[in-house]
Amino acid sequence: MRPRALRRVAIPTLPLATLLVSLTPVPAAAQEEDAPRAVLITGTSSGIGAKMTELLSRNGFFVYAGARKPEDLARLDAMENVKAIRLDVTIPGEIEAAVATVRAEGRGLYGLINNAGIAVMGPLIEQPEEELDRIVDVNLLGPYRVTKAFSELLIESRGRVLNVTSIAGIVTGPFIGAYSMTKHGLEAYTDALAAELGRFGVEVAAVEPGNYRSRITASMVRRMKEAGYSPEGSRYGSMLDMIGGPLDRSQFDEPDDVARAALAFLTAESPKRRYMVVPNRGEAEVTIRGALQELAQLNQGQRFSFSRDELVAMLDDALASTRTSESDGGAVLSGSTTTPAGAPGATTLHGAIIAGDIDAVAALIEGGADPDAREPAGESTPLITAATFGRVDAARALIAAGADPDLRNRDGSTALITAAFFAREEIVADLLAAGADPTIRNNGGATALDVVAAPFEAMRPYYDQLRVALAPAGLELDYERIEATRPRIAEMLR
Repeated sequence: MRPRALRRVAIPTLPLATLLVSLTPVPAAAQEEDAPRAVLITGTSSGIGAKMTELLSRNGFFVYAGARKPEDLARLDAMENVKAIRLDVTIPGEIEAAVATVRAEGRGLYGLINNAGIAVMGPLIEQPEEELDRIVDVNLLGPYRVTKAFSELLIESRGRVLNVTSIAGIVTGPFIGAYSMTKHGLEAYTDALAAELGRFGVEVAAVEPGNYRSRITASMVRRMKEAGYSPEGSRYGSMLDMIGGPLDRSQFDEPDDVARAALAFLTAESPKRRYMVVPNRGEAEVTIRGALQELAQLNQGQRFSFSRDELVAMLDDALASTRTSESDGGAVLSGSTTTPAGAPGATTLHGAIIAGDIDAVAALIEGGADPDAREPAGESTPLITAATFGRVDAARALIAAGADPDLRNRDGSTALITAAFFAREEIVADLLAAGADPTIRNNGGATALDVVAAPFEAMRPYYDQLRVALAPAGLELDYERIEATRPRIAEMLR
């Protein structure tokens, strides 16, 4: 049978909860085994960048510390396992020179931490456009420029990129809108970059600090005064009065926990996509509630609104998908815990399957759970979820419980089409033995044979995309296995 045109080979719809964070293991960097891994950090003169430099240089890393002032460069250069580099993230020539220096040193580059940032403050309807230009240039375009310049070195080492955003990129308030805009943009940049670099084995994450001590506010005050700031004519009063009060950062703790999050990201076998690090429960609650409020607003009164139970099921699956990283990437952070088996994420069939908890799957089936219960995001059945993640034992338990192998998800894919796409040979065999119909076509017109018989290289971009998207649940796509297995599955389906 000739495979159908590639444009008609639709990718199976997958559970929404699996798209939330990234946790794919990364091979060791392409450096000498005994040599310390090299990391470049921007904005290391004080605050978070300085703490990261101190901690990483004491824990097995060689740090290229980016700064601008001569006195800061001299102080950093005197530290063990640190080489100071003059680096203004808004000046392409300095970025190019930094790349040349790192290449000449011969250590390669395993990690890049985009930390350099500034703050501006003011009401958005009064703020001068040049202030927005400046903060975007540093906070958002800076990481873009630096990451792009060092991308070849990072790909060579299969390394890692950490963007320092802020909880202000999740929630915001009056007078910090410009800052929040850049940090929210950096959150989106992190996710897009992770999807693009994942195919090369490069991990990307964001760390979202709460309120910690830094000089970012003092630097902002200095720039405002140098620019001749005046509250005259403002509807909101003096910003300097507010900065001297509730926004003074000298009252906060040192950002040691943020530095530990960077160390966790660089050393974890399965790093998290996001590391929110806050000094107290109150800031954590404000941030999480803010994210949930946005979810509720997105769901409110739209054509395809989900019920409370459906939203809770999505949350359960999302919690299950993050379990594998809690005992790894989060272990360095104070107060982190591991979610035990049987936690909320394992209370639905989909959550238990994603987590690979076969005991929970069996218990749920014995307790009367519907083996054909659809998850609300893509309407995938438990069998489709098992086929997606290669959970052979779960698939067999579902088949034994009477699950219908021919039920289709929102894009028309069955468990057989999904298993063929992901080259799950054992599950394909079990589904065929259970009577799965190989002639069913998905909404793109493709059968299971069409999906698996399409040229591998033509399908690779889809695998690349899904490798990153499904990494939250600990899924790894072994391309050699997939390419080798697809012909055998094609023969089974002919």
